[in-house]
Amino acid sequence: MTPSERWPAILLQLEPDAWTRAADLARALGVSERTVYRDVQAMVEAGVPLQGVPGKGYRLPDDYLLAPIRLTRDEAVMLVLGSAYAARNFSGRYQAAARAAQHKIEDVLPPDDRERALSLRGSVPLVPPSVFGDSTTDGLLRQARHALVEERTLMASLAHSSGNGTITRQIDPYGLVRQGGAWHLVGYGHDRDRVVHLRLQRIRELEMTNAAFKRPASYGARSQGPAAPPQRRVRAVFAEPVAADVQVPPSIEVEARESLSDDRLLVTLNVDHMLEVMPWLLSWGRHARVLEPRALQERLAAEAHAVADQYESVPTLLD
Repeated sequence: MTPSERWPAILLQLEPDAWTRAADLARALGVSERTVYRDVQAMVEAGVPLQGVPGKGYRLPDDYLLAPIRLTRDEAVMLVLGSAYAARNFSGRYQAAARAAQHKIEDVLPPDDRERALSLRGSVPLVPPSVFGDSTTDGLLRQARHALVEERTLMASLAHSSGNGTITRQIDPYGLVRQGGAWHLVGYGHDRDRVVHLRLQRIRELEMTNAAFKRPASYGARSQGPAAPPQRRVRAVFAEPVAADVQVPPSIEVEARESLSDDRLLVTLNVDHMLEVMPWLLSWGRHARVLEPRALQERLAAEAHAVADQYESVPTLLD
């Protein structure tokens, strides 16, 4: 367990009206008391207002916690997405606070909503406003995110490849992925009866319809069987034809990128749960191969079989 994981774990163990000894914290976290002392000192230096008394332990100030509030399931899912994004983009006390908030909300969500939130974290990348430098494209990105969360069919008007006029496509959005410098909206194309990818820069207009759809298990968290346990490290190899185009979503932490001798790309990721990275890996089709963990390999193999059952051939973004 890394320090960024232990800080929210420590906060979750503390209460404003009771003292918790370092020995109890060490036992709960599976670390030494010396590690707890170091972490508490670092948290205090970062601005977390922990109170400590020799012989009694640690606690939070009485005014540190807010009064209980009631959230709808949609509100809770959105806060999970937001706190995960904040944890990736801040450090110190704010990163610890974001992770603690994220875990608290996930713990009280019903299983279906928890898996929905984890799936959306991998399907709906959160990027800063004006990341494209184009207000029109930024607006399309917001509309696509909205449809992804609502699971609503989109009508997309695209520039014709000839440069003359536009064409209209009906698509059930499954996710947003980045390849090279371009973003793509991935989903089921009604006119082609298969999974398609639409380059965001080609889209002139998006209109969300009232038609609802269910995202297939292959692109979400609704697969059969029990959920696999959380995994922290994911290692995947990308084939040479796509290696130069691999862009990891901003919501996923990259530990290392390594170019192999045969021009393939080895990427090592740190994720809170493997459901977070599944939609992105699936979007690369046969061009991505997971080396570890074994549980993710098995989950992806099951999803590939599920896709084959739904379509005549397994779809890939790069066909």
